Amino acid sequence: MFCRFTSSTLFSSHRETPVTSLGRLVLSIWLFVVLIVNSSYTASLTSILTIQQLSSPIRGIDSLISTNDRIGFQAGSFAENYMIEELNIPRSRLGLDSPEEYAEKLKAGIVAAIVDERTYIDLFLADNCGFQVVGDEFTKSSWGFVSISHHT
Repeated sequence: MFCRFTSSTLFSSHRETPVTSLGRLVLSIWLFVVLIVNSSYTASLTSILTIQQLSSPIRGIDSLISTNDRIGFQAGSFAENYMIEELNIPRSRLGLDSPEEYAEKLKAGIVAAIVDERTYIDLFLADNCGFQVVGDEFTKSSWGFVSISHHT
């Protein structure tokens, strides 16, 4: 009863129902098309709204440098010298981490991002799906950094 009322209200004028088999077939196809269009619209809208909530305030190395947030790197890597000498980031903003501590330090807010070689970042992301790479690689040596996905 409910389906009949809904379909007749939406697709038939003055509650006229299809009488022939061909009319019922056309109505069934029309209902299916409307269902697909409606589902597609809902999925697109949900995706747009979700992506806005998942975006990080850090857009790349330039936005990371312009903040006063702490930056993590793997102890013993070339990242420390690179960030101090090439990017002019004060040593006081840098924190030592091991790859095992990346997730813990990012989630706790101790560091805003991790700067490391892209290979190590990819290995970290393979086991930790709550994080993302943001921005482009910023050297020829395939450096990258990772930031936590912010859920609001």
